[in-house]
Amino acid sequence: MSILVNWLESLHEEIKISTECIRLRNRKSTCSFCLDRCEQHAFEIKDNLLIIDKTKCLMCGECIIACPLSAIEGIACNRIFDNRSLVYDPSYTPAVKELLILKKRGMTSIQVTRQTMNIAWETIICDTNEQLRLLDESPILVVEKVMDKVLSRRAFFVSFRKEGIQLAKSMAPAAWKVEKDDWKLSKYYPDYQLFSVKMHKDKCTLCQACFSLCPEEVFHLKESNLHIGNQKCVNCASCTDVCPENAIEIELDIKSKCERVEQLHKKNCIDCGHTFYSYNQETEKCHICVNRDPEWLSPN
Repeated sequence: MSILVNWLESLHEEIKISTECIRLRNRKSTCSFCLDRCEQHAFEIKDNLLIIDKTKCLMCGECIIACPLSAIEGIACNRIFDNRSLVYDPSYTPAVKELLILKKRGMTSIQVTRQTMNIAWETIICDTNEQLRLLDESPILVVEKVMDKVLSRRAFFVSFRKEGIQLAKSMAPAAWKVEKDDWKLSKYYPDYQLFSVKMHKDKCTLCQACFSLCPEEVFHLKESNLHIGNQKCVNCASCTDVCPENAIEIELDIKSKCERVEQLHKKNCIDCGHTFYSYNQETEKCHICVNRDPEWLSPN
């Protein structure tokens, strides 16, 4: 009995926010994917940090899937599958992101019984298939569940034993446990980009705040060139939140991955003498000296 009790207790795992949460790294972050997805309103923000109210959390795992950085640990939603079909359940509506990931994990269809699929599911499947088309993937089909044939008594027990073994495997905590990056969408489509990161040169001062706070290292400098790796972007919005000039824009842009390269000019500031980068060859001062109060002492 103690083995069974220990096993059942191991299934109960609380939802935890890991150190990968962008709000821990960037106090200006406005990321709210988990808050928006949680129907129990179990998340709240204190001092710009996420807090889980465990009295409200039902451990449904929806927040785990919603997080763009896969920064929430715990047990993901328990969906019901029949072979490679996700069984339709009107009690919840999956997100496009979830279906895109399940597709790469081997799901091929949504299985329905004789009941009619609701509009929310139909819309999500339609939107998902449109994105799959752009990703050169086959669409998710909607199939009708085939009613099981009446089994003989012997066949019933053989079937029950097999399904019991499968059920035990599927209920094992290790199978439910979410590994690092398992719900990070960019992991599943390495040859494509899902978003484009655009820099408005007329606003950007190349202060490099976005470089240091981007958790996916989308931005990097190499030989006086700014490289923007769009494939790495997961739309966590850390760069747009931290940019003091509102010079960054993230757009949904599904296509073969493309790294943007912007040519920069390496300069020495005439005020402080420090090296800085600029889009404009004529710029003579670094962004710090440009914005420095002339009454202050020079940083040189």
